[in-house]
Amino acid sequence: MSPSSHAVLVEVVDRYRESDRPVTQQVIARSLEVPEEALSEPLESLCEFELLARSDRGYRPTVTARELLALGVDLDDAVVLDLVEK
Repeated sequence: MSPSSHAVLVEVVDRYRESDRPVTQQVIARSLEVPEEALSEPLESLCEFELLARSDRGYRPTVTARELLALGVDLDDAVVLDLVEK
């Protein structure tokens, strides 16, 4: 079972704050006590919604992610809409 996207995001933000360095999938998995494979979907989703940025050294939270968490937004309750003009 995969951890929630919110739990993964909180973990990345917390670890990034501690080290000021990108957080590896291995560190996230160890912290959340899940197999690394369980993180593939939540990490991909968070990157797709531009809440995490991927680098060759791991993942870092975007400004938007930090602002959402500072506002107390729980991603499991949030709805994301992409508005497209015709």
